Amino acid sequence: MERYVLTVTLNAAVDVAYTVPGFAAGAINVATAVRRVAGGKGNNVARVLARLGRRTVATGFAGGAAGRFIQDELRRCGVVPEYVEVAGESRTCFAITDPGSGVVTELRERGPELGPEDADRFKARFDRLLGGADLVVISGSVPPGVDAGIYRYLIERARTRQVRVILDSSGQPLREALSARPYLVKPNRAELADWAGQALAAEADVLAAARRMREAGPEWVLVSLGADGALLVGPEGSGGAWRAVPPQVRADNSVGSGDSAVAGLACALVRGDAPEGALRLAVACGTANALTPGVAEVHPADVERLAAEIRVERL
Repeated sequence: MERYVLTVTLNAAVDVAYTVPGFAAGAINVATAVRRVAGGKGNNVARVLARLGRRTVATGFAGGAAGRFIQDELRRCGVVPEYVEVAGESRTCFAITDPGSGVVTELRERGPELGPEDADRFKARFDRLLGGADLVVISGSVPPGVDAGIYRYLIERARTRQVRVILDSSGQPLREALSARPYLVKPNRAELADWAGQALAAEADVLAAARRMREAGPEWVLVSLGADGALLVGPEGSGGAWRAVPPQVRADNSVGSGDSAVAGLACALVRGDAPEGALRLAVACGTANALTPGVAEVHPADVERLAAEIRVERL
């Protein structure tokens, strides 16, 4: 069987994106466009990987009609769903974008309450799926009822099979997982600041905090900086650190750009790109997503064009 990238989305969702010109709280608002996709950060990554031509298997928990929609939508996008079905209803999350101001308002459900037996069934599924995985991407939050240390457990299991893990999470699940030494961690500026316990106003502050995070366990740290690009920090023997600066673009919708960047990074790692190339593809994918009205929706032609325009500098 062809090997694949395995994405993990424990708290999967139906993501509903509304485009609402002049959105105002407390008023009657009319959406000019509505999109529904299989959401949760890992599913966003999976969809972009499929668009980039990578065989991708997505796993996590799915429940009820929303869970069936998530799995059906993933199949439609060329992703193989391998979800553990649970009682209750997978969550639905809403993003409201005002195209005039560019402001995005989000509403997120917590997700169904799960138990230890659900976690055990997922762990067994994960162990089976590791056998065909070239790389694992673990993204997003931990659902109610599941121990915050589950990401640490999954990373440790992957390490025993010599499978690299990209982790994109925050809060307690991130803190507990760092000691398991994931291959790469991808915080954004706010998530890194929360972990560091301080504001990160200047690039030097971001770089210093990323280096401290790397010392806590992961081999690489990629910090996404939105329209300002990203910083990649690695072992000194690899060259240390790089900055990627994308071209200025008129963003249509930035929701999902961080997940698109993770997909680009995963694609580059699987094909063996050097750090500079992996950073370039990650930022190209994140920027390409911002050009579309969808969530984690990229056009390969945009990715290729933008990659040629991104400036990558060693720090």
